[in-house]
Amino acid sequence: MSKRVFRMLAAALVATTILVNPMVAEAGSILPAGGDTNYVLHTETDFKIMDMVYKIQNGETVNIENAAQMATLTKVGYADYQSAGPISITEGRMTYNTYWGAEDKEVYVVALSGTETIVENQTTTVKEDLQAGFELSNEYVLNVKNAIIDRIPAGSNIILAGHSLGGMVAQQVAADKYIKDNYEVLNTVTFGSPLIKGFSREGMVKRLGDSSDKNTFYSISSVLNIVWQYAGVNHEDGGYNGDSSAAHCDSYLREDVWGNYDCAGEKRGSVLGVETGSRMLTLNFATTSFYTSFYGTTSVVRSSIAPKKTPAECYDLAKQAVADGYMSEDALNQFTTFAMVTEIAPVETEVPEVIEADAEVVEAETVEESVETESVETETEETEVVETEAVAE
Repeated sequence: MSKRVFRMLAAALVATTILVNPMVAEAGSILPAGGDTNYVLHTETDFKIMDMVYKIQNGETVNIENAAQMATLTKVGYADYQSAGPISITEGRMTYNTYWGAEDKEVYVVALSGTETIVENQTTTVKEDLQAGFELSNEYVLNVKNAIIDRIPAGSNIILAGHSLGGMVAQQVAADKYIKDNYEVLNTVTFGSPLIKGFSREGMVKRLGDSSDKNTFYSISSVLNIVWQYAGVNHEDGGYNGDSSAAHCDSYLREDVWGNYDCAGEKRGSVLGVETGSRMLTLNFATTSFYTSFYGTTSVVRSSIAPKKTPAECYDLAKQAVADGYMSEDALNQFTTFAMVTEIAPVETEVPEVIEADAEVVEAETVEESVETESVETETEETEVVETEAVAE
């Protein structure tokens, strides 16, 4: 009887996952434009992700100070923004406060994107959602482990971060025996993900969930351990009023909602005089590697990130989005730091210099002409004086 009840509950969970709020709706805020993988960027969160894409491509060193910035890094892995793969690994340092003083550690950050159905043969589908939701092994987990082994020296400190399915896989990796035996998993932070492998994960785990995001409950723990499933989520209200898809896609990149949580998902505060939520990452994007995650692979392929659109194209789309009412002028100015404005500025400064140079030439020519005129007039006056003196004689 108990097995039958368990099967019924499992079937209900699957039906709820697929029919009520499909997990494949990762790209709900992105509008298609002329192709299966050609997307127009129309929201503030989209521009924040593209901004980070260009920072990674340019190899910048960036401070990740809060959870919203960490969530942005996880979402760079989506194929909407690049085609290098859903797994990224970046070297950096993490600083934070403890009871014994300040800590400074070398770390590797493993960031994982979530469900992605527009990439053929990639292990980020609803199949992996269900397998991870029931805490079963899957090829996404295997490929993440292979990427870690390929890129990160044994004994290193690791921070795992993931959005949606990526967050479930991150928890599975943090609970994996090989990873725990060979690496030090310091932190795992998830965005819009349910409880997975609660009793066997290594390190501090923080799950962040918008109060409108139902995806934080789609796992077997919703049936077997509903108290931990709910109580283990740090809830914040992004104002989506029950719109789960919008909250799932956009909330976690908003600093006005998640800026009070550090990069590892701990809320800022103080306990017994020690500052909590003080973790900050300094990441060297010149070290970032992206990895594909395909079916039937025993290893993963490291690839270079390339944005889907150029800065000029992105800026043109941004201006059109403002004209169409999809975003405000303030949002455009705030989030398009990679825009053409920075490239136009030097031209604007050169134009006045050319005008000033031309003006100086004109003034010089005018002076020369006036000198020549004065000399002619002087010569004329001298001629008249000579002629007058000759007449007088």
